Amino acid sequence: MDNIEGLNYNYSDKLAVKDIVFTPEKGVKLKDGLFKKVFDNNVEFLKTLSLDSMLFWFKRRAGKPAAGEPYRGHFEDNIKGQTAGMYLMGAGNALRWYSDDQLQSTVEMIVDCIEECSEPDGYIMAVPKRTFPTKEYPHYVRIWLNYGLIAAGLSGNSKAYGILRKWQDWFNNCGELPIIKYLELAFQGIVASTSVYTTPVGVWSDIEIARKYYEEDWRLAQFIAKEKDAVHIRKQPGYEPHAHGTELESFEGYLDLYRVTGNYYYLNAVMGAYELYKRDWQHPGGGIVMCEFLDAYPGCYWISPKKPYNELCCTSFWMHLNQRLHRLYPDEEEYVSEIEKSIYNIAIANQDGSKGIRYFAHLEQQKPKSGNITCCCGVGTRIYGSLPEYLYSVSPDSLYVNIYAASEINWQREKEMVTVTTETDMPYDNSVRISLSLCAPQEFAIKLRVPSWISEKIEIKINGDMMVEGIPGTYHTLKRLWKDGDTIEFKLPMSFRYKKYTGAEQINGFSRYSFGYGPLLYAVKGDLNYNQSIYLKCKPENVSNWALPLEKPLSYAIKGNDGYEFVPYFEISNDTFTCFPLFEKI
Repeated sequence: MDNIEGLNYNYSDKLAVKDIVFTPEKGVKLKDGLFKKVFDNNVEFLKTLSLDSMLFWFKRRAGKPAAGEPYRGHFEDNIKGQTAGMYLMGAGNALRWYSDDQLQSTVEMIVDCIEECSEPDGYIMAVPKRTFPTKEYPHYVRIWLNYGLIAAGLSGNSKAYGILRKWQDWFNNCGELPIIKYLELAFQGIVASTSVYTTPVGVWSDIEIARKYYEEDWRLAQFIAKEKDAVHIRKQPGYEPHAHGTELESFEGYLDLYRVTGNYYYLNAVMGAYELYKRDWQHPGGGIVMCEFLDAYPGCYWISPKKPYNELCCTSFWMHLNQRLHRLYPDEEEYVSEIEKSIYNIAIANQDGSKGIRYFAHLEQQKPKSGNITCCCGVGTRIYGSLPEYLYSVSPDSLYVNIYAASEINWQREKEMVTVTTETDMPYDNSVRISLSLCAPQEFAIKLRVPSWISEKIEIKINGDMMVEGIPGTYHTLKRLWKDGDTIEFKLPMSFRYKKYTGAEQINGFSRYSFGYGPLLYAVKGDLNYNQSIYLKCKPENVSNWALPLEKPLSYAIKGNDGYEFVPYFEISNDTFTCFPLFEKI
């Protein structure tokens, strides 16, 4: 296995369109701060899962003794085996960055069991082959196992990639291929194959099978044309596969196909879908409104908890799509901006400490109860375990600092290691200090993201001297001969923004507004006092005057509205709240 800058498997030769930067697969360490807290919560959550329950259906299918009881509910009764993939996704990714004996041991036991229960031809599913071409087994469950085995391989498990290759070979030759894209939510399945291709065991047949049996040319044409109703209306005959925001995962796969083949129609379809989602289907804070079984239309922007919106799965796929776009176009700040607000306002907001992970990020009344084995728990553990890889990206001559969190990256360059440490308490404190450690001077570029949510230029100091101004919505390049002990310092000023709500859930006599502060979505916390929402006796445009700072960072009292607080949405737990308070119409 080759390395690029000591951080990534070199899959570049497999691509017709090369990535410009690579996101780390190792070498990043989180330091004390919000991201580390979220990462640690995820580790503790994973340790609450039962090994016997996760492996029950694998052993039962193989005719082996199965101890304990399986997990119950839709996600193991109807789609058996997904929780083992979920655990591997979370633990395998976490183990890329730090060592934990319990996680490592459990990963090894799951991989060993899957190997022991696999059939000679490579089939590894927890259900009989007859059941495989039903429901979501060829797509969702296969994706979870593939992602899990890839994560286990990245963490150093010596068997995972071999199992993955045999399993993908079985799939590439199975007799069920002609019908799989007509099963439930089958559009997700394409990425299960393209993600294997960019691993050390990927082969060209993975791409051929994905194109032949999953590609929907008629669907791609809808998005190339940017048809207004494309997101929520699928024109294929029959009920399945029905429209769902998780179709974003298919666009991860289609972008992979563009990178592999160079065919522009894939890129044009992806960018058409991207534009439609941003224009018509995204809540303030980054959540995706489109979900299955939802009476949805462009601009509906549902708020009440009775509607299924802001599903964590949709956000996960949105993040990974933006990450792929960042690798192709690293100087376009908007892609990392989308990842950042998705992390803060959906991913972190949906983590219920170490107890569980919420399915939906509802924006009014109360957050839903958390679970432990849903699809959203799966993508949640993957996001939280992968947090370090979102902070930086590298090319041979540049280090991109994408999201500012207390952390350290060890960047193995051709000459020697460079250690870059970021000291900050973002988002609670906007000061950032970056220091470099290297044995001998080296020339390279550090590209600092100046977030688009900043309203003014920032001053960037090198070794205490003001050097340059950073323009919001750009990456500022600092190219020089760096020396040991060099420092970069700046502040990321945050201010309130407000936006009028234009969606379907209007209330007569009132206007609704959402508020952002830096990358954060804000919520009003307190008793619901009007129509299952909160009415404030103030004006939205005067937010800087009526939001009165409290002792706790990022928390505000609301002038003239006793008993209410203005806080980051991700800090809401069991309180009643709204992210769209009511104001009197003028």
